[in-house]
Amino acid sequence: MSHVHNPQSLHQPHAEPAPAIIELEDLCFAYEQTPVLRHIDLSVAPGECVVLMGDNGSGKSTLLRVLCGLLFAQRGSYRLGGQEVSEATMRDTRFSKGLHQRVGFVFQDSDSQLFCTSVADEIAFGPQQMGLSQLEVERRVSDVCQLLEIDHLRTRAPYTLSGGEKKRVAIACVLSMNPDIYCFDEPLAGLDAKSRAWLLSLLKDLKAAGKTLVIATHDQSLADEVADFFAYMGEFHGYEDRPHVHINE
Repeated sequence: MSHVHNPQSLHQPHAEPAPAIIELEDLCFAYEQTPVLRHIDLSVAPGECVVLMGDNGSGKSTLLRVLCGLLFAQRGSYRLGGQEVSEATMRDTRFSKGLHQRVGFVFQDSDSQLFCTSVADEIAFGPQQMGLSQLEVERRVSDVCQLLEIDHLRTRAPYTLSGGEKKRVAIACVLSMNPDIYCFDEPLAGLDAKSRAWLLSLLKDLKAAGKTLVIATHDQSLADEVADFFAYMGEFHGYEDRPHVHINE
């Protein structure tokens, strides 16, 4: 990695001003009395891929949970498409349903995401919560099963699957919602070489389709392949000659 001095422009992730779909301003969060996110300012435009990189405990997973409406800013603000996301706004059922439709989250541990008795039921759960017709739900289940090549797993119980199969099912659950934004927490963790190659290809396809990606990873090769810019968290310092910002210092 290069650590030479670079023009200040390299510290600006956007080549030109773009309307942000994700805007974090002075955002802070603490678990009990322990600060985890400190005065974070971050802007992500539609279709961009930002890769969060930092040491364990630097706040990457916590930040993803804020973006997905699972945790809330205790100071500062988070706006999604110009609308504030907070504990108060998420009490509105229509608003919270809209956010969960727009922002999908693939957990690092697939077991924490899968809870239904069959793969088909897992994938159908999100679209059913959106109030879609049974015909549309079945169409979405069929489409993502074919896309991710898991049609043969539809009747299987998720707990019987391999790690790579569970990851595909977890991603299928998010794909069935067709969100604008995909959040991935260490997506390659625990996968074999074949599954890693498949998932990297999928991330590239999502990016090519114009989806916004926020990816927390320690995997530099993944970051190099997909990142439009890096958000280095805490004391972590990576490429100084690639577009980046430093947050949560």
